[in-house]
Amino acid sequence: MQTSDAYHPGGVAPVLRAMRIGAHLLFVLLLAVGVGRVIASQGLHGWWIVVLAGAELGWYVCGVFFVERGRGGGKADKASGRAWLAILVLGWLVLVASNPDFVWVSFALFFLCFHLLSIPRALGATAALTAVSIGASLWHGVSNTMASILGPVIGAAVAAGMAMVYEQLVREARERQVLVDELTEAHRELLGAQDELVALQRESGALAERSRLARDIHDTLAQGFSSILLLARAGLRGTETGPIFTQIADTAQQNLVEARRVVAALAPADLESAPLESALRRLLDQLSDQTGITGELVTDGAQAALSMDYDVALLRVAQSALANVRLHSQARRVRLTLSYAADEVRLDIVDDGVGFDQREAGGFGLRAMRDRLAELGGTLVVESAPGDGTAVAATLPVGRPA
Repeated sequence: MQTSDAYHPGGVAPVLRAMRIGAHLLFVLLLAVGVGRVIASQGLHGWWIVVLAGAELGWYVCGVFFVERGRGGGKADKASGRAWLAILVLGWLVLVASNPDFVWVSFALFFLCFHLLSIPRALGATAALTAVSIGASLWHGVSNTMASILGPVIGAAVAAGMAMVYEQLVREARERQVLVDELTEAHRELLGAQDELVALQRESGALAERSRLARDIHDTLAQGFSSILLLARAGLRGTETGPIFTQIADTAQQNLVEARRVVAALAPADLESAPLESALRRLLDQLSDQTGITGELVTDGAQAALSMDYDVALLRVAQSALANVRLHSQARRVRLTLSYAADEVRLDIVDDGVGFDQREAGGFGLRAMRDRLAELGGTLVVESAPGDGTAVAATLPVGRPA
């Protein structure tokens, strides 16, 4: 039997599903009306007509079941659909020949003709079914001849119009679905291309950075080590080692400077030309310029020189915390306090925003800050409550190993 997207619940609009279900109910209702009139007029003597009507209903239900399960829509499905319709019409002819009360079942058959046949064949089949309905009514001697003629004709015209509208809606739904599928596939391909481009850019940047570092190391450290090696070998062969040791020391000093320059190239840009305090103040100035949030930086205690790892960790924590202030806090003021003590350095970020429920806090930003500090033996403490602002305290140990 032919399958159609019209029978696929996910492939059509709700109005199409409603029309399909209505067509099924119409067939069952008209058949039931005919059976009821037979029982009312003939009683038990018409039992065989009731059996024929039950067989007709069973055949219809079997066909609908296979339509719902089928999805192919190929030539075999179309051929089986036409065969199923032919047997269904044959059963209806037997019923009509037995009793004129089944004439109106032809109204439901009109919909099936337009669904399973081409438009020209469906129109021909509709005309033939209409003629049979009129002939059967007249043959059984129906009293109202005009109603027997006009009823099937009007019913055929209405059914043909509704069926053609239904098929047009189905075709439009199929075309829209094809367009949606094409757009979805194009979007998927675009995302894939973007991912490939990002990966290529990342790889290209990594290769460029490796090449730059390789050139710097080759031109500075490698050449300096070669000079130290040559001077050391010359000293082993000679007797006067004083000048050679002086040259070795000078070369090693120069290489140390170059090594620090290469390492500094890997540090954050904010720390390249300014200490941590200046970098934090620039973050606050940028926040104020972009959002209007007033920022204040306070330094407490005697300033101590921190390692680059400590500066980077505290700067990253400040950047992440201020990003949360910018995006979520709705604050008007934020204060950064950098405190130096004998055994620790501490950075406090406090805002007067809306705060949050810490039981629901589990974002990546807080986890990243905790992990970064934990690598250096530090801790992160967050205090907040709805409507009460937020305080973030980042602490790193000083004077003991991480």
